[in-house]
Amino acid sequence: MRIAILTDYYYPQLGGITEHVHGQANHLSARGHEVTVITGHLFRPPPVADGEHPAHVRERSFELLRMGQAVRMYGNASQTLHTVDFRMIGKLKKLFRERRFDVIHTHAPYNPGFVMLAPFAAPSSAITVGTFHSVFSPGPLLDIFGRAIRTSIGRLDGKIVVSEACIGSLVPYFPYDYTVIPNGIDERHFTPDADPIEHLRDGRMNILFLGRFDPRNGLGTMIDAFVRVRREWGPDVRLVVVGDGPLRSYYQKRVPDSMQDDVYWAGRVDWERPNYYTSADVHCTPCNRASFGMVLLEAMSCARPVVASRISGFQLVMEHGRHGLMISPADDATRFAEALLYQLDRPAERARMGREGRRTAVTTYAWPKVAAQLEDYYLGLMRGRR
Repeated sequence: MRIAILTDYYYPQLGGITEHVHGQANHLSARGHEVTVITGHLFRPPPVADGEHPAHVRERSFELLRMGQAVRMYGNASQTLHTVDFRMIGKLKKLFRERRFDVIHTHAPYNPGFVMLAPFAAPSSAITVGTFHSVFSPGPLLDIFGRAIRTSIGRLDGKIVVSEACIGSLVPYFPYDYTVIPNGIDERHFTPDADPIEHLRDGRMNILFLGRFDPRNGLGTMIDAFVRVRREWGPDVRLVVVGDGPLRSYYQKRVPDSMQDDVYWAGRVDWERPNYYTSADVHCTPCNRASFGMVLLEAMSCARPVVASRISGFQLVMEHGRHGLMISPADDATRFAEALLYQLDRPAERARMGREGRRTAVTTYAWPKVAAQLEDYYLGLMRGRR
């Protein structure tokens, strides 16, 4: 099959959709398909702290095309990208006609920009598919623009969600049938064998937070929980923060002066994320909204126990007591601190949970398995059309 994947998010922009698109394209290509990823130009690529492995250096077995300009905005409690061009629909029609794609697969098809235009530009000979990655909160914007977005989404032949957590927030605005195909993980890269960061293996216990500094990701709760852990555990524990964002100075000021040396700010990291996971004794994510939980899956694939908020997207990936501990409500720093202290005190329990996480990641979410599900889904849509 000739497959086009349209996405607002791709390297050097980091994030779960970027990771998903890259894995999808590489593994569909490995299955013998001709894959083209189409994305926008980033005006200012975000810097990374990866040393010899910048974000744009990636093994790629597929074609990458850039068209239009990716514009940054803020929505759904996080930073978003929207690829725009005044002549975009004409450019897409020309590209689709020349390449004669069998499948046109968009990611985040509700995103205003070229992914919403793709179903109108697609030829009748191609099947169109959209993957939904988000859990939405109801609000006036969806009330106002939901009908217009539905005009585009309704033209898609297939609609995929990365977890059942997405469906409940989608159906009131976009009442369609959805198929669950989860995010995948590169279990060869996210592995327990990744070398730890040398300067973090100095005998101190490491609690890892990894994610963008969006309010919904819960870094404020993470810092408040760490302050409690540090006061009880003493100087032999450290918080490692991997990520960045406009709110960095705000969160740094939230750390008490007496504990500034106990928090390591690693910056935005791409390729070396597995090395930070294997440097950690516990991974913690007090996120209050997520459709899936890629950071959970990455930590699990690296055989690290998790302390996470008990939200629907996370509960579909990890199991309380098996892969880690789940806390409710998501903003309760005291409960997170208690769970972290429990983990720090029990090395055998951490090791057991880490092994269970690795087993789940490899057997359920490894990309070869997920790519096979996508291939079957495409073929089913084609048979249905015939």
